[in-house]
Amino acid sequence: MSEKIIKATAEGRNGQIDFDIKVENNQIADINITKTAETPGIFNQVVGKLKKNIINNQSFDVDAISGASIMTQAMLDSGKKALKENGVNIVAKSSDKSHQDVTYDVDVAVIGSGMAGLMAASRALSMGKNVLLIEKNGYLGGATILNGSNVVGTGSKLAAALFGEEAKKDSPQLLVQDIVRECRGTNYPLLSNILAQNIGKAVDFITEFADLTYQKAETQTIEHSVDRQIEMPTESSYELITKVANAFTKKGGKILLETRVEQLNKNKRGQLVSLVAESKHETVTVNFKSLVMAAGGWGARDYLKHKTNIPYYGPMTSTGDYFDFAKNMNLATRNLDWYKVYPHGLEVEPGIAKLTTYSTKEATDMGAIFVNTSGKRIVNESAPYTHFRDAIAEQKDKIAFVVMDERTWNRFYELLLKYGFSKDEVQGFFDLDGKKSPILVSGDLQTVAKKAGIDYENLKKTLTDYDKYVASGNDPEFGRPSQFMHKYEGNTYFVIEQKLRFCTTLGGYETNQHMQLLDQDFEALDNFYAAGEIVGGANGHDSMPSMMNSWSYASGFVAGTEAADNANYQKLAETASNSTDTVSGASKN
Repeated sequence: MSEKIIKATAEGRNGQIDFDIKVENNQIADINITKTAETPGIFNQVVGKLKKNIINNQSFDVDAISGASIMTQAMLDSGKKALKENGVNIVAKSSDKSHQDVTYDVDVAVIGSGMAGLMAASRALSMGKNVLLIEKNGYLGGATILNGSNVVGTGSKLAAALFGEEAKKDSPQLLVQDIVRECRGTNYPLLSNILAQNIGKAVDFITEFADLTYQKAETQTIEHSVDRQIEMPTESSYELITKVANAFTKKGGKILLETRVEQLNKNKRGQLVSLVAESKHETVTVNFKSLVMAAGGWGARDYLKHKTNIPYYGPMTSTGDYFDFAKNMNLATRNLDWYKVYPHGLEVEPGIAKLTTYSTKEATDMGAIFVNTSGKRIVNESAPYTHFRDAIAEQKDKIAFVVMDERTWNRFYELLLKYGFSKDEVQGFFDLDGKKSPILVSGDLQTVAKKAGIDYENLKKTLTDYDKYVASGNDPEFGRPSQFMHKYEGNTYFVIEQKLRFCTTLGGYETNQHMQLLDQDFEALDNFYAAGEIVGGANGHDSMPSMMNSWSYASGFVAGTEAADNANYQKLAETASNSTDTVSGASKN
């Protein structure tokens, strides 16, 4: 048996991808990834699918994976090139790529595989319904895959077990009060109450449904008036999405990946009854009794259209396709220009950021300070995140730096690796040596100030003054609580850039208390429900940490319940082919 290992290198979305192609007897036997800086939650899903397609077809001339086309196409091109350069000629297997028409008849259809969609689909399935989930990408998770697994447990049996007496201090009413305070009263009370009244039920349901394990969140943020934040032990949204999806399919649910919805169909009575979607080799018609739209936000759409200059860190697939395929449904919307803006982020490439929320929170709890380019402190580092956001926005260059000692950096770095960064990626930032964003530098104080472009004399004075504040237990500049003020240790400093960033849109479609979509006359649309980021108002203009995930849980739970109940009382819908006379969709203009 002849065996050969051929090395290939591709330029992915976030950096270099190295992989080995194992060739046995002139056949592609395996592909092994040796280096990557790609987002693990996405990469881990698509690379397995890509590898399977390559081996099954014995060719790198296969389709790239939707939603990860830059990364996967780069791997296909580099693999093909590597084989050619090494004189390996693989005989491809013939495959049937003829286009098929496929029809599904289900009780409940769900669009979108973020946590809102998976929650709605799982809930409807648990109520005995036949459920189909449709996802346009070649991977599951939507924007959820880029977040941690943090969620609030208010009102849940789980929170009672984890927090004990502390949980008794919490209530749906207190959670709503916190929401109102944080967003300065800009929330929609109906939706805030839906969130607060149902999050505990949703947490307990999905914990049992998918056999999940939660713990107290490592970071309990100041925005919440009591300890109520929980997370999975790995803190991984990838684990969350994978376990819920696996439970859903194991219990009888069906998922279609790389299937993009193109149009919605009504019957002669004006009721929504079916949809048409396209995959690479199929036209899919789905007849349903209820439809839940949980297709995420439109942050990438607005970023690409230059509607905002705030760096974007969400998925580039958050393009608001429903504005096209559902445009003739006459849906009511609110606050489509609201974005969830965070102060803790690294601009990893022009206009694209990654979150450092948990790392930064831990660093500030350990005593790190925030300074501007002039080397002066700009905020009470232990205040709610909105104070950071506003302070950074006030800086002329819209940039701040967190300054820490080596002890604090070690913890900061540990959390970076837990929340979406790789070792190679972080080292690559340091290798930039402060010459371009993102700025991560280390060394003595004068060295880091010079590399980061910070006024050294001012920074030196700032740290000297801060040491005095620590010694006295009093911060006359910003009133920082003394328990978060700690003396810097050693002579090695780390300076990390912090910029504003956004992922989530906070406006969206209008619904009633049943998560049923409303038209512009505020009439409920038959059979049509929504959940997650696509529905705006529950958290107002500013959401507390963990609350976007919490909204996806609660709204998905309610939408799934209502969609299943609606299917129970529905007469068998007429098929779109016999009764459709109204079409909503970009492809039927």
